[in-house]
Formats: sequence, structure tokens, C-alpha cells
Amino acid sequence: MGPTAEVITAEPITDQQLLDIDDMITKLAAKFIRTRKGRVWSLWIDERPIHLSVTEPGVLVMAAGLHSPQDYDILRQLGQRLADLVGGLASEPIK
Repeated sequence: MGPTAEVITAEPITDQQLLDIDDMITKLAAKFIRTRKGRVWSLWIDERPIHLSVTEPGVLVMAAGLHSPQDYDILRQLGQRLADLVGGLASEPIK
């Protein structure tokens, strides 16, 4: 597994925010699979595999499948977009 990053919010992720995240993913990812009642996604951005899930009420976790600088950049960009969408803070990707 590659780097991981999180987006943390003060409040739990709402059903509307889940729909907004899903809508953003459909526009951003070349391919995606949604599972577990809309709280887990497997997506591909620039042909790079990314796993995204809501692990706790106010936590989105992202994990890249590879370790290139491009994967770190994708997580940074995706994290910022998600943070803007849900009103949270995005962490820097870590190994």
C-alpha cells in the first residue's frame, strides 16, 4: 500500500455530504466502484488506484495503491477537494 491521508471534520459526515462526495468522484475519477452503502470507494485518478472511506463519523481516509510522487500529489489534491466539500482539514500524505 502507498501513502495515506485523512480529512477530519468537527461533525459527522452527513448523508448529503456523502452524495456530494459521490458526485465529485463521478466527475473526477476515470473509474470508480462504490461499496458499503456509499461510504467506501475504490477509484482511479490518472490511472492510479486510490481507496477512500468514511472510517468514523467525521473522518475520511484516503490510501494510494502506489508510492510515486504522483500518488502523493493526487492524495494532496483529493484531500483538499474533500476538505473544501465537507468543511474539514486535510492531512499531508504519509508513508
